Amino acid sequence: MRRSQRNKSKKRNVVLFSALGAVLLGLLFLPKDVLLMGNEEEPVKKEVSNEPKHKVVKLQPDNESAYEDEEKEAEESEAAKEEQQPSQEIGINPEKEAEKKKKAEKAEAEKKKQQASGEQPVLNQPIGTSQTGPHTSSYEEGSVDWNEKLKAIRLATGLDENMTVWKIANGGGPQKSVAEVSPNKQPNERYTVNLEWVDKKGWMATSVQK
Repeated sequence: MRRSQRNKSKKRNVVLFSALGAVLLGLLFLPKDVLLMGNEEEPVKKEVSNEPKHKVVKLQPDNESAYEDEEKEAEESEAAKEEQQPSQEIGINPEKEAEKKKKAEKAEAEKKKQQASGEQPVLNQPIGTSQTGPHTSSYEEGSVDWNEKLKAIRLATGLDENMTVWKIANGGGPQKSVAEVSPNKQPNERYTVNLEWVDKKGWMATSVQK
């Protein structure tokens, strides 16, 4: 009976060792990729889950790039601010423009005042003078004599200070002058004015031709 039990025990041990040997052989012949698979899955998932740190650029059909919604919102906000700011014309000085406009309005008001008063051209009547002593006709622009000639011309023609002076020259004698003038920005409407000096009384216009 003991012999029978020993035989059974031996057979059981042989079966266990055979099974254990089969398992060990199976592990030895398994591919290395299968053994390492479990360790590689986690790093791959971790790498995929990392978000890029740089700005994402999306290509459009026309090959132009468009930034993310945050970039678009920033650009739209900046554009809205620029639209709200008042536009200024480059190269225009507001103070000079205001001064020029003021002068034009003053000249226009003076012209209307003269027209309303029915002021007639002053001919053959000396306009008065601030000059004393022997008189010498001057053709230097800005001189006292030159300015008095301009005054006589304006009174004879009814033109204002913005008239265009084409020439003031000798009129055939030391105390005579002739001038060609026209309204401002109207070069085709020229006046020819003959002037004559009256001693101690100033210049007077003797004739006006248009």
